[in-house]
Amino acid sequence: MYLSKSGLPHLLPPRAYGDRDWAEQERASVLSTAWHCVALESDLSSHGDFITLDLLGEPILIRNFDGEIVALSNVCAHRHCLIQSRHKGHDKALRCQYHGWEYGSDGRTRKIPKARDFAPIDRNKLCVKKYEVDSVGQLLFVRCNPNGPDLRSWLGPIAVKLEERFGPDWRCFLRSEKTYDANWKVTIENALEAYHVDYVHSQTFGEGPSEERCEHTLDQGHSSFTTDLPFASHSRMDLAFQKSEGWVAKRLGKTPTYRYWHHHCFPNLLYSYTDSISLLHTVIPLSPTRSRSLLLQSSFVPRQAGLFRKSLARVWGLLESQVTQRILQEDFALVPEIQKGLSASRMEGCLSRAEERIHHFQNYLLNNMQKNSEDRTNSRSDT
Repeated sequence: MYLSKSGLPHLLPPRAYGDRDWAEQERASVLSTAWHCVALESDLSSHGDFITLDLLGEPILIRNFDGEIVALSNVCAHRHCLIQSRHKGHDKALRCQYHGWEYGSDGRTRKIPKARDFAPIDRNKLCVKKYEVDSVGQLLFVRCNPNGPDLRSWLGPIAVKLEERFGPDWRCFLRSEKTYDANWKVTIENALEAYHVDYVHSQTFGEGPSEERCEHTLDQGHSSFTTDLPFASHSRMDLAFQKSEGWVAKRLGKTPTYRYWHHHCFPNLLYSYTDSISLLHTVIPLSPTRSRSLLLQSSFVPRQAGLFRKSLARVWGLLESQVTQRILQEDFALVPEIQKGLSASRMEGCLSRAEERIHHFQNYLLNNMQKNSEDRTNSRSDT
C-alpha cells in the first residue's frame, strides 16, 4: 500500500533540471559528500591497472599501487595536463603524458625529469589531490568531499546485501556505461515509480503491480519498494521468468522468496534485486543536462558447486542480463524526451500517490540545499 493519502506537489521546478546555479548547489550540498560507485575491484586487479573518470567535474584516476586501490586527481601539478587520457589501462608507473612527472600512491612526486632546472623546489606543495576510496564486496566507491558518513553508514540497510550480492559467490554478467542528454534526477525519478510501466514497458511487463501489491518505505536518506513476483501478474513473459527463476534458485540450493526489492540510497544510487539477480545503478551528472550511468548486474554462481550447477547459473545469468538490457533500453529511450519537455516547461507539475518516493527524494534534496545555503551564510557572518 502507498503511504500518502492524497496526491502530492511536485516540489522541484523545471529549472532544477537544467540550471547551472541549481546544479552547483546540488553538487555542494548533496553530491560531493555522497559515495559514488565507480568500478569493480576486478577492474584493478594488478599493480598498475587504472581507470579514469569525471566525477562531479573533477578528473579522477583510480589505480592499483601494489595491491592498494588509490584515487588521485588526474591533473598534473606541473602544467595541469591530464596525467592519463585513456579511460582504462595498465602502466608500470603513474606518469604524466606531457612531461613525464611521476607520482606515488600518496599523490607526491616520485620522479621529475631534469629536476635540477626547478631548484629550489618544494615537493610538499607539488602533490595531486587524494580522494577517499572504500569498497563493499567487489564494488569500489569514491567521494569528493570527506565531510560525510563512512560508506557503510551511507549505504544503510543495503550495505549487507551488497556485500553478499557482489561477493565471491556472485558473478557480474552485465556491465554497462551509458551517457545521455538528461539531468541526473530524471533517471533517478523515473526509477522511483511504477506508474509509467503500463506505457513505457507495454512490450515487456504490460502493466505495473496494483497498490495492494506495493509496499513503500520512506526513511531518512533512503526509500524502498517491494512487491511479490511476478511483477506484472498477467504478463506471460514475466510469469515465465518468475517460474524459471524459482526453479533455478532451487537447483542452486536457495529457497525462493518470489519477491522484488528496489532501493534508493540518496542521492544517486539505485539498487534492485530478486532471488537470483542484483542490479546496481549509479547516476553521475556530467553537466546540468547530461549524465552518465554505471550499471552492474550480478547473479548467483556458487563456488562450491558441480559443473551442472555452475553451468546452469551462468546460462541463467546471461539470460537475466539480456532481459534487463531490454527493459533498460525502454527507459533510456524516453529519458532525453523527458529532458526536452522539462527544458520547455513553465508548469509546476504534480505527483500521484504512486509517485510518493519522488516527493520524498525531492524534499530531501531541497532540505539539504537549504541547509547548505544557511551554513554558507553563517560562515560568512562569522568571518
